[in-house]
Amino acid sequence: MQRILLTHPGSNLGLTVVFLFLAVILARAKRKDDVVIMANGDAFTGEIKYLRYGELVFKSDYMKESVHLDWKRVRRLQSRDTFIVALSNGRRLTGGIEKKDANSKQPSDDFTIMVGDASFESPSADVITIDQQEGSVWNQLTGSISYGLSYAGGTTRTVNSSLGADVEFTTEKNSIRLATSSQFDLQTNAQNANRFTFDSQYGRVLTTKWIAAGLFSVLRSNQQDLDLRTTYGGGLGRRLVQTDRTSLLAISGLAYSHESYVPQPNTEPIRSNAEGLLGLTFNTFRFKTLNVSSHALLFPSLSEPGRVRVSSQSTLRIELMRNFTWNFQIYENYDTRPPVSAPGNDLGLTTSVGWTF
Repeated sequence: MQRILLTHPGSNLGLTVVFLFLAVILARAKRKDDVVIMANGDAFTGEIKYLRYGELVFKSDYMKESVHLDWKRVRRLQSRDTFIVALSNGRRLTGGIEKKDANSKQPSDDFTIMVGDASFESPSADVITIDQQEGSVWNQLTGSISYGLSYAGGTTRTVNSSLGADVEFTTEKNSIRLATSSQFDLQTNAQNANRFTFDSQYGRVLTTKWIAAGLFSVLRSNQQDLDLRTTYGGGLGRRLVQTDRTSLLAISGLAYSHESYVPQPNTEPIRSNAEGLLGLTFNTFRFKTLNVSSHALLFPSLSEPGRVRVSSQSTLRIELMRNFTWNFQIYENYDTRPPVSAPGNDLGLTTSVGWTF
């Protein structure tokens, strides 16, 4: 069965996140005198937006839209604004930035971050991301929203509607990510299906390789007779891979879940469970327009030995035009030993169009 991803109108939480996204379009009080000079001599004066996946996004007053510049071809750069800079060794610094001409005979640290009265130098090739440090929390947010709708006729007519959104806030030491999705399947001659998720993750940088991590998630799925499951967890994460295009993070810790199932005879519909937590988060960017992200969490039960839960989600995002994407997502929630007589697996596919900011 095909679904399309978008937040379902029935979710107040989903609508709250959507309104949160709309607030991002508030005007930014940033300088407009940043200077970028390319290797071929082209010079731009305006505003540095950000650096991600090897592309420096820049906007001038005379440009209708932002331009995407190859970071490897940026010869010089200077700004008096404050930015959050992430390096390939895991270090994050906040300050003014400058890129100087590299010495071809003797490669040097051509990128400088001014932190207060001190300065930190690094090869520009080691710079992973550059993000503006905004005066307003709203303007510091990044994220996406996507929607899809499909209809299938025949003996059993089906309408699939789904909405999804995510938002992220990052500082030098901390990061917070919120995501929500809601899918609804209306079927004639069959039971309607609905599914709602809310996920939040928190990370705090401890060293260049290690972070402290926390999570909170909510799942409701009538496919598994699950009225509501809330999960709280925390632990340590280690960066295994960190480049300008690929990242891989491993997490381990402990979790606690509280479950409420549809009541059935001779069963306990409400359960609490202490669990271990193991996870992997992978993200890669290819071909300038293709992004693949995936995360998987394993919850071996400590209260019920032998029971294991798996939660995973993978997304392929292809850019159709600036800030507009086509998305393909596969998700799965698997339980080796459900406490009630219900399917142990909730597997789905979604396709959607989306907008990123």
